[in-house]
Amino acid sequence: MPLNRRLLKVTLAMPGGDVIIDESLQLKVRIHKAALSTQNRAAIEVTNLNTQLREQLLSQFTAWNKRQVESGRTAQNWLDVKIEAGYYIGLDKKNTQSSVIFVGQVALVEPTSPPPNIGVRLTCYSRQIDKTTFITERAPYKTTFKKYVEWAAGQMGFGTSFICDTSYNDVEILNPARSIHTVAGLLPDIQSYYRPDVAAFVDDNVLIVKDRSAVINKDQVSLLDRFIGIPGWTEWGVEFTVMFDPTVRLAQAVFLMSKMNRSLNGAYVMMEIEYDLTSRDKAFYLKGGGSPPA
Repeated sequence: MPLNRRLLKVTLAMPGGDVIIDESLQLKVRIHKAALSTQNRAAIEVTNLNTQLREQLLSQFTAWNKRQVESGRTAQNWLDVKIEAGYYIGLDKKNTQSSVIFVGQVALVEPTSPPPNIGVRLTCYSRQIDKTTFITERAPYKTTFKKYVEWAAGQMGFGTSFICDTSYNDVEILNPARSIHTVAGLLPDIQSYYRPDVAAFVDDNVLIVKDRSAVINKDQVSLLDRFIGIPGWTEWGVEFTVMFDPTVRLAQAVFLMSKMNRSLNGAYVMMEIEYDLTSRDKAFYLKGGGSPPA
């Protein structure tokens, strides 16, 4: 069965407006995401960017400047980045099957190849801005767990883009986040409450806080039965590689059906995802790590 044409798009929120880098250029994208990680990483390699954009990125996101920002010696005008991947359905570009797989900020830009085909690598992190953003107002002295999550979402810049659905929503807590000074410390603090009964994580600019038993949406289970290589067991569950599938998400369920290793057939919770996506090379893969459901 032939595969549909690949869709791979990187959107940079430049000061003069969004700049889109798509599969018409030579793109290589590697992304690592973990369900309970406070920060995910993406590496984007692109060849033959236009001169103005390449020079702007190389001059602003140097290793020197990255160290200066992280040590608090200079301010950084963060550059938001969004990565989307999927497939074009049919011969035209009107119908697509795709999903946003990474939202974050550019932290470092380096040259990777000399002329005539000049390449650059963009290293990006999710919630990078949190490391240098200070909390602007203290959380209430006495509040409920849900109100604390709502306050934390506001401090992290999510606004109303959060989900807090736990059995501890109405439990009163005292002095939350009193020892935390930057936004980066809020997610680990939320995770520490009622551990391991409550899971807290960020996926594509949405703060999600749920009971461990309710994280999975039972109506969104992806069936995977076409593997690259043979899926196998690890000390934490299973590991497998498939062609990119936009329906596979962190902290959601997949159902594996392998003919080569029937011992692992069944449902698993996606705890880790690695994307290896290219516009012109062979790879357009999703490598997943899943654990048996609780």
